[in-house]
Amino acid sequence: MLEVVFTIVIIIALLLFFGIAPETIFVVFATVVLGLVAVAMLLFILFFVITDIALLFRRRVKGEFLRVDDTERFDHAVYKVDNQEYYCLFPAESFGRQRIYHEKQSYFLLIPRNPKRRSAYDRHSLITIAVGSVFSLIFVGLLVGAYFLIRSIQ
Repeated sequence: MLEVVFTIVIIIALLLFFGIAPETIFVVFATVVLGLVAVAMLLFILFFVITDIALLFRRRVKGEFLRVDDTERFDHAVYKVDNQEYYCLFPAESFGRQRIYHEKQSYFLLIPRNPKRRSAYDRHSLITIAVGSVFSLIFVGLLVGAYFLIRSIQ
């Protein structure tokens, strides 16, 4: 992070040295930052739209919680449905894990209709998807508002 700050400071110093107005530097910097924020918002929106569409192709079943698997890149919950193990696509909650996940307890899951796939959405991932979808709608509104604001300034 410190390298990024030093790089920005050096670039600004060089631009000032070559006679670029500070106002122009600020406008370009603000435009780049807002562009990066807009790209992050669009990726956030895209992720939750794809996740919402994926929910349409799943079926609801009851599964038994087995464990939290920590051997992968992130911890995820593992459930048993019809003697098959399914892993949750979202990371397992780390805050309050003992209160959230209880071994040998049944939970409602959404699993793929294709029996070859072994992924599932549990109630915690569905809450995350719901909250993320609401924030995606808010981000869409913010992006549209920012677009019209920028258009009105020009």
